[in-house]
Amino acid sequence: MRSFTLGCLFILAGLQSWSQTPPLQLTQKQAQEDLNWLRFSLEYVHPRLYKYDDKPTMDHRFEQVYYTLPKQGISGVDFLSKVSQLNAQVNCGHLYTIPQYALQKEILGKKVMPFYVKVIDSSLYIFNDCSDKQPISNGSKIIAINGKPAGQIYQQMLKGIATDGYIATRKNRLIERYLSYSFQGFDLYYFLHVDQGQSFDITYASYPTGKIHQKKMQGMTRTQRKQALQKKHKIDERAWYQTPSPQFRIAKDKRYAVLTIARSFYNKKIDPNYGSFLQKAFKTLKAQKISNLIIDLRNNEGGSEYQQMELMAYLYGKPFKLYQNIYQSHLDFRPLKPIIIERDTAKLFFNNDDAYMRKFSSKLWVSNYQYSKNLQLQSPKSPGFRGQIYVLMNGSCFSSAADLLANIRKTTSAIFIGEESGGTFEGPTGGISIVVQLPHSKIMIRISPNIHISSLYKKHPFGRGVLPDHPIKYTIKDLVNKRDLEMEKAIELILHKK
Repeated sequence: MRSFTLGCLFILAGLQSWSQTPPLQLTQKQAQEDLNWLRFSLEYVHPRLYKYDDKPTMDHRFEQVYYTLPKQGISGVDFLSKVSQLNAQVNCGHLYTIPQYALQKEILGKKVMPFYVKVIDSSLYIFNDCSDKQPISNGSKIIAINGKPAGQIYQQMLKGIATDGYIATRKNRLIERYLSYSFQGFDLYYFLHVDQGQSFDITYASYPTGKIHQKKMQGMTRTQRKQALQKKHKIDERAWYQTPSPQFRIAKDKRYAVLTIARSFYNKKIDPNYGSFLQKAFKTLKAQKISNLIIDLRNNEGGSEYQQMELMAYLYGKPFKLYQNIYQSHLDFRPLKPIIIERDTAKLFFNNDDAYMRKFSSKLWVSNYQYSKNLQLQSPKSPGFRGQIYVLMNGSCFSSAADLLANIRKTTSAIFIGEESGGTFEGPTGGISIVVQLPHSKIMIRISPNIHISSLYKKHPFGRGVLPDHPIKYTIKDLVNKRDLEMEKAIELILHKK
């Protein structure tokens, strides 16, 4: 079910830069009306709106924006920035803020910096400069852009990035993400929350000398940069989509095998059949008596609970289920009829004739029986793997991939290597979505009314993802040299295992 967003959201990533369109402007009244609808939608639909901050705090945030909107009106871009920041403070990674129509065209039509950005801690580094003259070397550290210190830029961007709980690693990985230009990535965050210019004075410390330089750079369209990346650096910006997933290989000495699951949604044109692929892989592990398995889930954004269950069935030798309960905020979404989209507005009341949902509280329903496969006990599969598991992860592991990491943590003795996962350990919102469009700005807000409570409770820090047993910290030298520290660590542990 959680793949509901991925198909439609990722389509946006392939859009070309649009021709220039007059900037969207909202009157104060229009912006206030949109804010009222946003506030009502969140209060009505989102089941965890007050998980991290109480209602008075949330009310104050909305009122502060509402009453400080300029009397002369506000640009669509500035309003989108405020909406993004309000939504980000809910601390829910499944709460998406997506510009549409004129506002989307305006954002996608703006020129961007002619390079790509990597993040280490709170510092920004330049990679793959696509400009024509004297490109900046990979690994050069940004000191300032248009006179604004890089540290300040980073902090301003963070305010508008929606992620689960208190997980900082996912914010960094989303800054580096160049696949969904309308709602994620450095280009968007910089444009919305820092500076809307299209030329850039870059002050940087050159790698590896550390010498400080300044360079005036003209912006490029996203299409121009993407084409230059392929031509100059032989890198396909969309390789993540075009690499088969999953993949399986066995080390030459047969000391270990590697199962890489980079994506959790199925592309029949390039991906093997997931179920039969896993069956063959685990049969091979048993036949060749391989006792060490590296599972690489890095950059897996989630999407398929089926894939999650299939893999768990080989790793855990007992019956299991993904979730203990699924909660939903409402069954009746008719109050949102004037702004709801992507749903038949004649069917906004969920049929509950068989009482599959039971009233749990004044604003929460709970699944009354195991109508969903995700709530049913799943049988283990043969041949199961009972050797040592090493899991590679990072902040891009989100949604069902983060759930999978949590389930592996709870059911096996796996060793986790990398950085904190991008989704909360206790289970996210997700599943179906209620999609609204603010009437004047046309900003789309995707809100999940569901809470997924993981089964097999295990105590864990509140609002945090799976934490690594072996934290990995990259240096800029590691990135420039294209080292894979997580894989190196896993192999080191295997080769030195007693």
